Amino acid sequence: MKAIDLKALLQPITPSDFFKSYWPQKPLFIPPQPNKLEAIFELPQLQDVQALIEARSLKVRACLPDFDDEYSSVLLDPTDAMKGYRNQMTLVFDSMQTQSPAIASGLEAVRSDLGLPVGSENSLTRSRAISYATPAGGRTRLHFDANANFVIQIKGVKRWWLAPNTSVDFPTDRYTSQSGEIGVTLEQQCHAQLLDELPSDSLEFILEPGSVLFVPRGYWHETATEEDSISLNFTYSQPTWADIFCQSIHTHLLQSSKWRELADGLESEDQARKETALSRFEELAKSFAEELPGINSRKLHQ
Repeated sequence: MKAIDLKALLQPITPSDFFKSYWPQKPLFIPPQPNKLEAIFELPQLQDVQALIEARSLKVRACLPDFDDEYSSVLLDPTDAMKGYRNQMTLVFDSMQTQSPAIASGLEAVRSDLGLPVGSENSLTRSRAISYATPAGGRTRLHFDANANFVIQIKGVKRWWLAPNTSVDFPTDRYTSQSGEIGVTLEQQCHAQLLDELPSDSLEFILEPGSVLFVPRGYWHETATEEDSISLNFTYSQPTWADIFCQSIHTHLLQSSKWRELADGLESEDQARKETALSRFEELAKSFAEELPGINSRKLHQ
């Protein structure tokens, strides 16, 4: 059985063309190709909704149909999942990589081929494989994610609409339109009002079994399911230069005993202790500011 990697996922597009023309900011739709991703399509647990449920040991996330957003959901035991599906609830099977060696190895191979950094204790790039089982008529409300997603359509037909995000560059939080909920961090990143509906010139793609769709981080999208649908997503968090810098600096500082000292008294109710702690932090910060220009960035990231 042919291994899953970025080349297999993208064919007939080559990885070099993908990096040149699409990654990480431009969407890519690839129509079905004969015999593509056989290692995925032959998995018994992806043959239908019942097979997905029967192979499940973890809880299943069921999306509430009143809001059309996967984060408006409840957790169900697998024994109750089919009941939710029959009540027009999209079922979300998180952590599919824990259920299949083929999915796990493919997920990791694609991450490696993308060059996404792992970091200490796999803390930088969070890689997840998620399967979505959506009944006919199901929809997903307009939203964008802070992750990059590769969607593999397994069963049925799903219609996708995509539009570039002109409100915020490289968002680090997810947002769903008309939710009335926006985090402080995302609000600070926005430079224009967020959308309530797709623009008229949005892109439209029809995913049939075998189709692959790359949805970049931050790209607006919504979906409509024309017939019962199963898809498998490979999704990857997007480590920023700020993430790399902070983790590298943290690793560097812990090599020094003075930075490993307890941050003693920083939140003390004793004002004298608190002032001493603040002074100590200022002293350390100043010493590092003087040291930073001489630090080699390549050595820092090691």
